[in-house]
Amino acid sequence: MNDGAKMGSPGGAVNETGVEIRKRTTGKKQQYQLSVVVIGRNEGKRLPGLFSSLPAGNDIEWIYVDSYSTDDSVNTALECGAKVYRVEKDCVYGPGTGRYIGTKEASGCWVLYLDGDMILRQEFAAFIERLKSERNLPPATAGFVGRTCNRYIDQHGSIVSARDYVVLSQREMGPAEDWGRPVFYHGGAVLYLKEYVLMAGNWNPNVYQLEEIDLYSRVRALGGILRAVDLPMADHYTPDLSLGEKIKLNFLPRYRGKNLYGAGQVVAARFRAGSLLSFIRFYPYPFVVLSGLLLAPPLYMLQPGLALLLNLVIAAWIAVTKKSYYYLVYLGNLLQIFRGLGRYRPREPRYRRIAAPDK
Repeated sequence: MNDGAKMGSPGGAVNETGVEIRKRTTGKKQQYQLSVVVIGRNEGKRLPGLFSSLPAGNDIEWIYVDSYSTDDSVNTALECGAKVYRVEKDCVYGPGTGRYIGTKEASGCWVLYLDGDMILRQEFAAFIERLKSERNLPPATAGFVGRTCNRYIDQHGSIVSARDYVVLSQREMGPAEDWGRPVFYHGGAVLYLKEYVLMAGNWNPNVYQLEEIDLYSRVRALGGILRAVDLPMADHYTPDLSLGEKIKLNFLPRYRGKNLYGAGQVVAARFRAGSLLSFIRFYPYPFVVLSGLLLAPPLYMLQPGLALLLNLVIAAWIAVTKKSYYYLVYLGNLLQIFRGLGRYRPREPRYRRIAAPDK
C-alpha cells in the first residue's frame, strides 16, 4: 500500500486501497461516497429522529436492515427514504447479522454503521463531509470512530441520565484535525472503508455478541487501522438498567430474550478459521483473566500469597488500561465463551428487500 491517499481519476480522490472516496459510476450499479447502514428491531419511534440526523445527497444512500420488527419500523424507514431489507425470522441472530447484510447491499466507498436507537451528531457529520475532498489520510486508515454518549431512558421513555465516552475513554482519542489516534476497539457506531470490511470477510452474521472486536481484529490482521477522533459521533438511547440487571446480562446465559453466549461463538468461529490467536491478540483481557485463574492452584501450592498477588496484578492492569469493573465483565466473557463454544452454526442469513408502497 502507498502512504496516504493519492489522486485518481477525475471523479475523485483514491485512498491507499485504491477506493475512490467520491461518487462514481461503474457499469450499471451506482457507486456512492457514503452508505449509512442502520440496523434495528422495533425502533419505529426513534427512526425518524435518526434519519433526520443523517447526511443526505446524491452521493449518499441510506440502508435500513430490520430484524423482523413487530412495530412499524419497516414502513417508517421506507417513508424516511431508506432502502429497506428485512431479515427472515429464523435468521435473526444479533447486530452482526444486519451489518453483514447492509455491507453486502451497500454501494458506498465509506460505510457508516449505526443502531436504530442512535442519533448521529452533527459534529461527526461535518467530519464525514471533510472526507469527501481529503487526499492525505494517514497510512493504512481503515475507518474512524468518535465519541458515543449514552442517554439512559426509563420505562416511560424519559432520559434520566447521560454519560459520555462510554465506548472509548478520552485518553484513547486524538484531535480530529490530526485524524485522531489509532485504537483497538469500537462500538456499534463506526465509519469504515467498505473495502477493508470485505477484505476482512465482512461482519460475522452468526454470532450474538463481540461482533465489533471480531471484525476489527480481522481488519487489524490485514494491517488496517481504526482512528478515534475526539468528536461527538452518536447519542445512544439505551435503557437505564439497575446493577442487578447489568449483572444478569453479564453472567446469565439468557436474559430478556437475548442469548448471551456470543463470545463463545466468536472463539469457535475464529478457531475454525485458524485465526484465534489474532483475536486474542486484540482482545486479550478475558484470556489473561483465565490464565490467572488457571495458574492460581499451582501457585497456591508453592506459596498461597502468589496466587492472590497474580490475580490482583491482573485486576489492577485491567483497572488501569480499562476500568476497574471490567474485571467482572471479562469474568462474564469467560462464562459466555464456555457456554457458546458448541453453539456456533455458520450459515448464510436469508433476507429480502422491502419495496416502498405505490402512492
